[in-house]
Amino acid sequence: MKPTITTTEYNYVTQQVNDLTSAYLAVNDFQVRLAVRAKTIEHIAPLLPSDELNTQQFLAGLETDRLSRKAAEKLLELLVPMVNSFPVLSTKQLAKLFRKVKKLKQPEWAGLKRYELTYLGWNDGGNQKKYLVAPYQDRLIGIQGELSPQTVKGVCAICQTIGNVALFLSTTKSSGLGTYTKKGNYICRDSNQCNRQLTDLQALTDFLTVVQPQRKN
Repeated sequence: MKPTITTTEYNYVTQQVNDLTSAYLAVNDFQVRLAVRAKTIEHIAPLLPSDELNTQQFLAGLETDRLSRKAAEKLLELLVPMVNSFPVLSTKQLAKLFRKVKKLKQPEWAGLKRYELTYLGWNDGGNQKKYLVAPYQDRLIGIQGELSPQTVKGVCAICQTIGNVALFLSTTKSSGLGTYTKKGNYICRDSNQCNRQLTDLQALTDFLTVVQPQRKN
């Protein structure tokens, strides 16, 4: 099966389905549940390839008066083969993205659900660093920065969701005289959670534009 949907589209569909299951649990009126289901399918269907059997089975599975969270998880598994997942990067590939990092802590690939990842992010708590690998202008770029040890409740600059965030600062410019310009914003401490909440690429692109190092003229 050829991947046909993006991770942000998959995350959006997941959020819509989760909202639907919550509505099923909270609403007793049958007509209201019917309306919520129809609206959910209206939002989801255009994102999925209509000629795929998995799409047809998925949408048919939503056509029920009650949908448990367990049943919803099973349905969402049908979409995973369609997702254009984040690629696995070798140690050498990562090293090229972070040439100035002498001892780069590697991400734990085994625990990642790549079909949920729009970008790759991992923390190095020992050095209070965070590393990001993300798509920007049709290529993958690597960004390293300082991650504050203090976690607060706030809106993440990447996923635009309220959660546990920390201040991320990267060095964007150096004068060569020992002075540096650092830019950043508050982002989710847990990048995997951030990815699951990310449904719009523009916020990620805007954040990367701010924190990536400026090229010398």
